[in-house]
Amino acid sequence: MIRTALFAFAAIATVTTASAQPAGPVRGFSIPPAGQWAVLRMGQDKVSQCVMGLRSDAAAPLPGQPQFMISADNQFAILRVRAAEWSFSGGRDIAVTIALGDGSEQQPAAAVRGNDLIDIALGAGTDFGQLAKSDHLDIRAEGTNVRLPLKGLRDALPAFRDCLASLARPEIQASLGR
Repeated sequence: MIRTALFAFAAIATVTTASAQPAGPVRGFSIPPAGQWAVLRMGQDKVSQCVMGLRSDAAAPLPGQPQFMISADNQFAILRVRAAEWSFSGGRDIAVTIALGDGSEQQPAAAVRGNDLIDIALGAGTDFGQLAKSDHLDIRAEGTNVRLPLKGLRDALPAFRDCLASLARPEIQASLGR
């Protein structure tokens, strides 16, 4: 009984403390439906990084349905991809080739970060407009090809570019998921 009373008191104290705190950097945002692109501004007191990706409801990638996002700031851009087709052990560098629908290819630096996860360095000067002109991006790694759908990326680019333009500027009310 004492334990129940202590838990009840702790819960009331937590709710009271939480509701009495002044407004902080927490901001609300709307989540788009699965299959639509989302753009998020990240940072504590000011925007320090921008993230865009195709939203998924799946907890893990399914065969033929990779999960991916692009994270960027003033110095870098990284494509983070999870794919059910991959099965890696341990973190390490990995050779990858990325190819757009027009046939252009690059071999950027990349690293395995998990059993189904690769981070690919796109570079700060990445032309996201060129990516948006393609309907897909193929990633070849260790004999396996994973295709990322890029349909709808063009519609997300204005919000992503706005986010990149706001990097390191204090934000009073961030507009997330524009």
